Amino acid sequence: MVPRPAVPRRLSRPEPRHRLRAAATFLLCALAAACGTTSASSPSRKATASPTATATPGVAASAVEARLLVQQALGIGLASNVVQSQVTVLSAALLGSTSCSALEAGTGSSKVLQKSTTGGVVTVSVDVYYDGSCAQPYIEAAAQLTATAATSTISITETATYLGPGGATLGALHLSESVILAGVSTAIETTTVDGTGTFNAQDGAPAVSLGLECVIPASSDQIAPFVCGGAVAQPFPALGLSLASVAPLTITLTPIAGGGEDDYSVAFTGTQSTSEKGALGALSITTPTSTTFAIGGQGTAMPDNATSGHAALFALFSPAPTGWTVTDSTDGTVCSLTLGSTTQLTGTVATAAGASLAQLTLDQSGSGTITYAGGSSSPITNWTLGG
Repeated sequence: MVPRPAVPRRLSRPEPRHRLRAAATFLLCALAAACGTTSASSPSRKATASPTATATPGVAASAVEARLLVQQALGIGLASNVVQSQVTVLSAALLGSTSCSALEAGTGSSKVLQKSTTGGVVTVSVDVYYDGSCAQPYIEAAAQLTATAATSTISITETATYLGPGGATLGALHLSESVILAGVSTAIETTTVDGTGTFNAQDGAPAVSLGLECVIPASSDQIAPFVCGGAVAQPFPALGLSLASVAPLTITLTPIAGGGEDDYSVAFTGTQSTSEKGALGALSITTPTSTTFAIGGQGTAMPDNATSGHAALFALFSPAPTGWTVTDSTDGTVCSLTLGSTTQLTGTVATAAGASLAQLTLDQSGSGTITYAGGSSSPITNWTLGG
């Protein structure tokens, strides 16, 4: 078992599967915020202003806007993906088996390859698979979990290597998180998750930096809507620019009628994001405090974006209907992604008048190609935009 804080607290639903469902909840916020998606601003999560600077001249505004919208839209897919893999890793650390196990919801499977406890630190290696029989590897995760009783905190560090459907290595995501349990002596009232991460694509594309923070309220009957603050910063060599955003996202999970106790549909909405553009490599995600993010470096402000979307199932591979949009609230330009099947997702970027700016096609891993209106194209790797 994972060492737990030695305090007289308990979840209001003590059964094992309900504990895992609670774990899924706090890990949902943990990387649903990893994307740069949007919602109403939270005072505790507001980005600090950066000094203004002029980015590379001559870059078309539509090209910058399209990439910012796509960056944020892909971030939703990456967030969902990481959430599910983190749920699986935590579940494995709690109750994991070396036998092949079907995922709690939807398709896919997982298996614990190694697990040990030394000095209060749990080390676990878990593989997650596309298929239900542990034959087609998708994620190879190596994690360490440490509990600190005095602060009711669980610290998690993890490296997750992603593989494409054909077996090729896509890249590695490095995560560092803390989970803080807060409440009175008889029950947990809130679970706070803070963390940062970096994705390094195998093809050598510039690293994508991520940040996350969520405060999830407890509920004995159903999971209440909650807000996650997220951040993303990324250079785009083709533009000679970096783009970054810090934003909250409101998430609602709804039990599926007739489904299992871990079956939820997902809805998310947002109306505001703090975004900036800057010179190539000039922007980063900073942490002024342990629970706040800001855009570091010199940049100029970009328009706010609005987000809305849904997933039919809170699962690693959600079935249809699943889709989402990110819209520039200034001029109505929109990036839309729609799941066509469990193995393909398509997307568009279009102006309010309907003029196409880009087309996207992605496989089950969130990898594929984006083609811009001018004819140029860039790879998309594990839900991160190249170029």
